[in-house]
Amino acid sequence: MKKIYVIALTVLMASCASEDSTLDIAGMFSPNGEVVGTRFAQSMAYNDSVGEIHLDMLADDYAVYVCTDSHITRKAHRNLDYFMDQYILAPMPKLALHLGDLIDAQKNLPCADSILHFDGQTIYDTLFATPGNHDIYFRQWSEYRQYFKTSAYWFDTNNGAKKLDLFICLDSAEGTLGIDQMNWLKDLLAKKSKEGYRRIVVFTHTHIWKLDESQGHTSNMALEETYELTSLLGQYGVEVVWCGHQHAMQRVMFKNVLYLVLNATKDKEKGQSYMIAEMGKNINYTFIEYPKK
Repeated sequence: MKKIYVIALTVLMASCASEDSTLDIAGMFSPNGEVVGTRFAQSMAYNDSVGEIHLDMLADDYAVYVCTDSHITRKAHRNLDYFMDQYILAPMPKLALHLGDLIDAQKNLPCADSILHFDGQTIYDTLFATPGNHDIYFRQWSEYRQYFKTSAYWFDTNNGAKKLDLFICLDSAEGTLGIDQMNWLKDLLAKKSKEGYRRIVVFTHTHIWKLDESQGHTSNMALEETYELTSLLGQYGVEVVWCGHQHAMQRVMFKNVLYLVLNATKDKEKGQSYMIAEMGKNINYTFIEYPKK
């Protein structure tokens, strides 16, 4: 009887989906696209084809605009548009990061014109992204890849004369890095930690420290993987990890690494805000609430 009820409920939910629906029953329970190992291999191939990214900020100090979990649909992308407007108007030097769950579900990625094409910029100049579970679970990886090309990569900043900061993007959209990506991270940190960067910043979607069960099977990484990852980041002097997914701000200091979970950008979400990180000798954080409609 319970099985029949579940099947009937599933059919009913699917039949009620509107044109702007975010419903994908299969995607709610299990990835139904390329898994992390495949995405990582494709990302490495792309990274190798385009070469390394070194951003000359022309100064020691610059701003990083960071948002996460915009969950846009064809009708709901006001906060993301606002974030991009504020970023465009901000003085140089600057760059921007989106920490995943750009879209809510199927057919929503084309709504992201505000984040993909703005004021003549291209996404490869100063705007970077990492995929979230909503970006890849709903058969969206192939389309996400058309726009953002890669899900695991690094870039650094300089002032024209010396290196400043190293940024490492990790693909945690499935709640795991996978063996290949973890080994890549180990090798990258072992090499880059010796190159004299001012600091190392890691950004990804899935938060490391679990607050509750609200995100289901994508809540966070397995305990063994969390132990390995946090030990690795602490060993090589990573200063901060920026992530999202939880839709609620959280700060945890562990092994001298600050893990900072950001509030969501999603329209009509409680506690909506984005972050401006002023990168200098220290990082100064400002959290900006989105205006009420």
